Amino acid sequence: MEEWKKEAARDLVALGSIPFYFLVMARSLVGNHYLFLFQTLIALGILHAIGIKLDFNRHLSRILILVVFTIIFYHQLVFSIFAIIVGFLMLGSLFYLKESFKKIGLGLIIGILASFGSYFLAGLI
Repeated sequence: MEEWKKEAARDLVALGSIPFYFLVMARSLVGNHYLFLFQTLIALGILHAIGIKLDFNRHLSRILILVVFTIIFYHQLVFSIFAIIVGFLMLGSLFYLKESFKKIGLGLIIGILASFGSYFLAGLI
């Protein structure tokens, strides 16, 4: 009976996977939304540059970046609420799957740093 909870938790964590991240980036090309593409691409580069020697939850960092930039992109209250809920559900899933507090904390910090850095750097392009 508990197996469905673990599967749902793993599915939520998968939203921070590299294939999903690139899928969202590729979708931005359909409408020629280059700023969004640059923001997410630069954030991914910052995330990996900062975290090259750190042990943190990269899935959490990536989903945080996607939540931030999709909220900025769509600029719709209903979507923003939905994205935030999904982000919190993913965060809860990491706790449910017994991810270490250190990896979660570093994932949040690095995701925030990458988002802020990318927001300002992409604006220069």
